Amino acid sequence: MPNGYKKNIGKKVALGGTLTALGVLCLYLANILPTTKLTLVAISSMFIFVMVIEFGIRSALAMYVATSVLALVIMSFAPSVILYIIFFGYYGIVKYYIEKIHHLVLEWVIKMAFFNMIIGIICFLAFNVPMFQGLLDTSATKWAIWSTVILSEIAFVVYDYGYSVVINYYIHKWQKLLRI
Repeated sequence: MPNGYKKNIGKKVALGGTLTALGVLCLYLANILPTTKLTLVAISSMFIFVMVIEFGIRSALAMYVATSVLALVIMSFAPSVILYIIFFGYYGIVKYYIEKIHHLVLEWVIKMAFFNMIIGIICFLAFNVPMFQGLLDTSATKWAIWSTVILSEIAFVVYDYGYSVVINYYIHKWQKLLRI
């Protein structure tokens, strides 16, 4: 093996381990702090795109799996961990593939369809699987549930936009400083 290959593997492992630890830390804080739970879960998802940019999809998937497994071991089936596994953890990878289409309207149609599919899965789990009932208030009225879905869609648009801003900031500022 070429010498540069081993160096690249070392960088990949070091960066992946560091980003995994940061992701698990954010998920842990989301479980113990009384507020900003969803914000911390969203922040934990931002580390994936660094692996996508620096080392590709396979490394990002490995990091997602490592973060998910470590979070499950440390925090069991806490709501923030479940949200990370079901949606937030791999969204950076999904976003990468969707945005390769380079057609803004089609990208948003696919993103919204994907998000609504995830909301459907979360609702199904919350209403039908006892260990997931902490994800939603299952005693709420239909109106409350639908209004929550609509507000979630708005929050998703803001999250996706913010994710794009963070990616651009990383590419134009941090990537040069870190020299990964």
